[in-house]
Amino acid sequence: MKALLFLICSQFLVRALSAADLSSSGPFKVTIMEFPELTDAHRENRKVPIKVHLPDGRELCPIVVISHGAGGDWDTHFAQAQHLASHGYAVLCLEHIGSNLERMRQGMRFMKNLNEMIRDSNEVLGRPKDVSLALDCAAEWNGSHPKLRGRLDLQQAGVMGHSFGAFTTMVVCGMRPALDWLTPRVKPGKGLGPDLRDRHVKCGVALSPQGADEPFFIRESFASLKVPLLGISGTEDRQQGGLPASNRLDAFKLWPEGANRFIWLTNARHLDFTDSTGSSRRAMSSPTREDVQPIVRAATLLFFNSHLRADSEAAKQLQGVLLKPYLRGVVTNVEVLR
Repeated sequence: MKALLFLICSQFLVRALSAADLSSSGPFKVTIMEFPELTDAHRENRKVPIKVHLPDGRELCPIVVISHGAGGDWDTHFAQAQHLASHGYAVLCLEHIGSNLERMRQGMRFMKNLNEMIRDSNEVLGRPKDVSLALDCAAEWNGSHPKLRGRLDLQQAGVMGHSFGAFTTMVVCGMRPALDWLTPRVKPGKGLGPDLRDRHVKCGVALSPQGADEPFFIRESFASLKVPLLGISGTEDRQQGGLPASNRLDAFKLWPEGANRFIWLTNARHLDFTDSTGSSRRAMSSPTREDVQPIVRAATLLFFNSHLRADSEAAKQLQGVLLKPYLRGVVTNVEVLR
């Protein structure tokens, strides 16, 4: 009898979630504002360009800061930012100047530049500080900017990133970077690096989260996670240095107990987790991106609603059986691990 009741309830929830279609745009129109000349006076005036996606209206908006991967820019997640903003979030898309597209293209030595930037101590340890600067800017804008004043809920801030941006997200949420592979060397040269957590951040979403091993984390890095974190990866999402996709999943066992979740998608590839659609600067293509994005958008929105809006129903919906309506094409299965 209990099994039958559970099945009936599950089928009802699946139908309700399908009707809502959380992967589609929300009710708000979105305004875009660009701040290309922002600098951090505490870091030799490092430039930190930010593009803001703001829902129209007067409502107070939770904040999501987005960090792109190596070789990206502030438009790498354009469509995802638009999606979140259309559902009522103020989205701040960063551009990390030491690991952006311009840096990747220098001398047209793409792989050499990639390997250098993900081991560059200034960039590896500097990216989380870019996120903190963005939140400092949000506080300033909330008090004085003509279009942003009174719109930004500084008490409800999350962060999201892909690949190198996933690393950035994980560190901002409390995980500790490894020093082992950084150049120039940072004392003591091995082991855990500094605590770069931003205490304004209430939760995070790591797309293609890093596992243990070169170049970002060691096994001890994960235990210091302080806020709820959602990881999303897939069976074809290989890691740096030839490590298999399963290395990302295996590291989830090292995350501390709590409200953390890990979504594992069959046949999802690395570049599927970004989407620059709608921007003038298109990111690298992937043949399976359109199959992956619906479930990523729905899951991301549910997770942020759960932790930045205290939406208890959203928390209940973040489970495998209720995400199955978003499966498309080659993505034939979804697991939600706790």
